[in-house]
Amino acid sequence: MQGKEAIIEKIISDAKLKEEALIAEAKAKAEKIIQDAESFCDSYKAKAQKDKAVAVDDIMNRSKTVAELDAKKMLFGAKNDVVAKTFDMALEKVKNLPKDKYSKIILGMLSYAEDGDVVTISKREKDIVTEAVIKDISAKKKIKLTLNKELGKFDGGIVLSGKGVDKNLTLDSEFQILKDELEEEVAKKLFAEA
Repeated sequence: MQGKEAIIEKIISDAKLKEEALIAEAKAKAEKIIQDAESFCDSYKAKAQKDKAVAVDDIMNRSKTVAELDAKKMLFGAKNDVVAKTFDMALEKVKNLPKDKYSKIILGMLSYAEDGDVVTISKREKDIVTEAVIKDISAKKKIKLTLNKELGKFDGGIVLSGKGVDKNLTLDSEFQILKDELEEEVAKKLFAEA
């Protein structure tokens, strides 16, 4: 029986050695898996932080660009307001010129009158453009002009209504034309960099 026990003992001993080898191999594989997982986690974490930094930079750059565009729009709007107010102030200044200077402007507008025109004035011109003035201009230009009995619903200037064509020489209209022509030049002068 001793031989039998020795064989059993040998089988058990070999099984224990195999078991220990399998356990050692399993521990080594588990250790390798853990190391690989830790390495993957470290690289994933580093990549995620790098991606986060890039995303933050991208968001900051886009926000800065949007803020710069908004600031430019606001500045452009403010400049446009200043230019518009400048023209509005100039219009008011012309409307409030002393009577002799204002009269020269209005009478100068009458030089555009043509034969058969009806002259419409505003309340502002009623003491400047009278029937006598119309008769005098008609005689000098050898044309027929008529003064409209009704005042125009505008504030300053005149309207010459003729053969199917009206000439709108109201101050508002004239200043709008000036604004369209000179707005860029006025803006350059107003906002010239020192």
